[in-house]
Amino acid sequence: MTSLDTRLFGFLACLWGSLLIYFYHSTRIRDYLDIGFHHFIMVGGIGMLILGTYSLINPKLQSKKNESSKSCDHDHGHHDEKQHSHNHKQCHDHGDQCDHDHEEGHGPFVTIFLTLTPLILAMTYTQDKLSNGGMAKKGLYEKPALTSANIPPFSRQDLEKNVPKNEHGEFQLRMISAYYAAGDLEIQDIFEGLPVELEGRIAPEKINNESGERLRIFRSIITCCAADLQIVGVSLEFPEGAKRPQLEDWVKASGTLTFETVEGDVLPLLKIREVISAEEPYSEFRRRQ
Repeated sequence: MTSLDTRLFGFLACLWGSLLIYFYHSTRIRDYLDIGFHHFIMVGGIGMLILGTYSLINPKLQSKKNESSKSCDHDHGHHDEKQHSHNHKQCHDHGDQCDHDHEEGHGPFVTIFLTLTPLILAMTYTQDKLSNGGMAKKGLYEKPALTSANIPPFSRQDLEKNVPKNEHGEFQLRMISAYYAAGDLEIQDIFEGLPVELEGRIAPEKINNESGERLRIFRSIITCCAADLQIVGVSLEFPEGAKRPQLEDWVKASGTLTFETVEGDVLPLLKIREVISAEEPYSEFRRRQ
């Protein structure tokens, strides 16, 4: 590798490091990584900047010995001198003028082009969110699994003690609690008819919505990064004449939590009293509720 190659790849490392720092300081990282891991992005970006800067100001020069060694690529073993008429000394003395075929790569400029082109296109056109089809694959319309896990006993008194209420006396329930309650018969009995407030984003409803009047409220749950993303949601049933939020709005939906059976599956349903716009949290993955 020549000094030019080293400087070019140093530039590439600096570019990647700068992009990591940009993602750390901007809000785009919130859609890909849990907040607890954000500082690793900053440390990685700083490390790449240091490595790239060092390569730019202190490139490794190629030794003369390595320069001369690339000149002749043929077999120096036993062979017929009549069939091998050129002069080895002349070949080595002239280096790059040797007429043997030498295997070469596509060069650093092509490598940088092939690296930067998809990166720039991705940075420019990525919307930092899943499509409705992508959310469906992550569980937006999946039924809660029935569970028989050995969990501690839970009662209405525990709910009163641990879950806060809004000014209307409705429990500010976490979306994941309302969702998985449909998979636990004991919790269903406690949550049935419960006045609750759910906070999340609005999506179209595709389950038991022949009239087209229902919507779905959902939250994204993440443990580490977007690869382990899971989406949980609750169907919203509006009273006649009620104002409906727009798709992708971030809202607080208040009403009565109940459960319905659709094709043998028990699903949570919120009968709406009121839906109001809410300020979106820094990261949708953070369980603010």
